[in-house]
Amino acid sequence: MKRKPQLGKLGKSLSKGKLSTSLSTVGAIRPGAIPLMIEFGVSGIKVLQLSGQNPSTINAVAFMPTPDDLLDNPAKRLLFQMDALPKFLKGEKINATRGACMIPAGQMICKHLQIIPADGVPMEQLAGAQLSSQLGCDPGSLLVRCREVPGVKRQGKQEVICFGASREFVGRLMGTLKLAKLDTVGIHTEFDALARAMQLRDDSAGGVSNAKPRLVLDLGTGSTKVLIMHGSQMVFARTIEIGSRHFDETICHQLRCTMMEAREMRHALKQLAPKQPVHAGAAGGGGGLPGMPPAPVNEGEQGEAPAESGRSRGPQIDLSEPVEIICDEISMCMRYHDALFPGMRVESVVFMGGQAKHQALGEELAKRLHLEAQALDPLACLARSGRVPVSGVDLRSAQPGWAAIVGGALSPMDL
Repeated sequence: MKRKPQLGKLGKSLSKGKLSTSLSTVGAIRPGAIPLMIEFGVSGIKVLQLSGQNPSTINAVAFMPTPDDLLDNPAKRLLFQMDALPKFLKGEKINATRGACMIPAGQMICKHLQIIPADGVPMEQLAGAQLSSQLGCDPGSLLVRCREVPGVKRQGKQEVICFGASREFVGRLMGTLKLAKLDTVGIHTEFDALARAMQLRDDSAGGVSNAKPRLVLDLGTGSTKVLIMHGSQMVFARTIEIGSRHFDETICHQLRCTMMEAREMRHALKQLAPKQPVHAGAAGGGGGLPGMPPAPVNEGEQGEAPAESGRSRGPQIDLSEPVEIICDEISMCMRYHDALFPGMRVESVVFMGGQAKHQALGEELAKRLHLEAQALDPLACLARSGRVPVSGVDLRSAQPGWAAIVGGALSPMDL
């Protein structure tokens, strides 16, 4: 009498062909394991999930705006955003178990230092000691990352871009991700993310990196971040504490209006100062900045008599003063770069950030800085498969304000 082999549960699965099916999924990344990138920006919380490489594909994108009454209060805004993140992600039904975020520019110190290297001592430790002595704080209270500037070493001192943040604040960011049921796999600086967004732009343009010095301006709501890059290498970084909110405050003082009214008027501006029409020649053509759609023309604007226009306008907005301050600060950054790299002058500027959508601002900055200008739409460099879950953002229009979070999502997740 033949005895049937007892294969157990595994044997039954084999007999039914289920094992081969399960093996086909070994090594595949579960959708929930794809990291979720989060940015706590002044204008709101940005959430982005990417998968794959060359090109990366958008899996989900969402935006939650900051309430108007919190825009001028960074501490309350961050508390509100950290508390709102878990409920926001739950409401968007984004499938993720791992997350990363960027340190907000307002909570980070960016400084150039000249450091004498020491054998066996990490550059971060040397930079942290020097930075803490300048700030008058305990070195142990800071988390420091350094980016050495290649080719700049004088009298034994290495030029270093130092990024410092409170260890306690970084811990709160990680705690916020944990409350949102996300395992923290990355904490990045906005400057590194912007540099990676530029690399994405070069790769999308055919993989040929422009080795000439380029100025990168992230025009944000609360600040302006300045980078100078040689190809994919960041050689200068600085934060200027002037953003679109300061433009709105200027309009409020001039017209005695609310901040919301000032913001709407600023968005509609075709020129930043009266009787000084902005010419697009400095920005690369009469159609405005390359990479951005042309500004709409109001009905009746063409052919309108200057005298009639002047009589009908009433009080006019003049933003020349804050623009001049920004240009002076940027010029100082460029002079510092010229001192580090004699004979390598910056020839072009790339605009990022939410305010890069403002055509008149970009053209005025390019004209005053005497640079050829372009604007970067990072989401246009990414692939899209089928229907992408979208909330709070229009993917049909250019979104230069998403440059930092796109670069952050493409950064290594190494925690």
